Amino acid sequence: MANNFFNKMVRNVSADETAPTEVYKPATSVKTIVIELDVANRSTSSQTISVLIDDFSAKGANVVSTAAAIANDIIVTATHSLTTGDRIRLTNAGNSTIQYNSAALSETAVWYAIVISTTSFKLATSHANATAGTAADLTGSHAAADIWNSLAFTYVVRDAPIPIGGALKVIAGQKLVL
Repeated sequence: MANNFFNKMVRNVSADETAPTEVYKPATSVKTIVIELDVANRSTSSQTISVLIDDFSAKGANVVSTAAAIANDIIVTATHSLTTGDRIRLTNAGNSTIQYNSAALSETAVWYAIVISTTSFKLATSHANATAGTAADLTGSHAAADIWNSLAFTYVVRDAPIPIGGALKVIAGQKLVL
């Protein structure tokens, strides 16, 4: 089996978790690991960085919509095991006409759950909004075939402070103490 190494420089990365900068996205059949990560702060203010690896192959159980109407931005399902703040994705839109900001929900968009009960939840645009209970304003309806899945991920680095002119280097297997 051949090893393929990937080296990429990214500038002007996103300011928050709602639009993270994707450095590398492997094919679904490829297994990857992070060997080394270098981050430098050349801005005029301190930065905080989090680096995570999505593992959609380890997604949670299917959460299937059971009611067609969306009332008060609530999505009704069979019993689910979501918790507020879980990252979720619509993985099968069925005949869904759910809209956010006048556009149909995408099967690639990441949402955050706001749990209402064991059989219903709302969507938030960020983890901070989910924990604050600030739901996205949804319109339209969804189909009984709509399927939602939680996304598994692993933090490589979480909330690491990088001062002005500072840098961060992480090597696989290295214990990181901040």
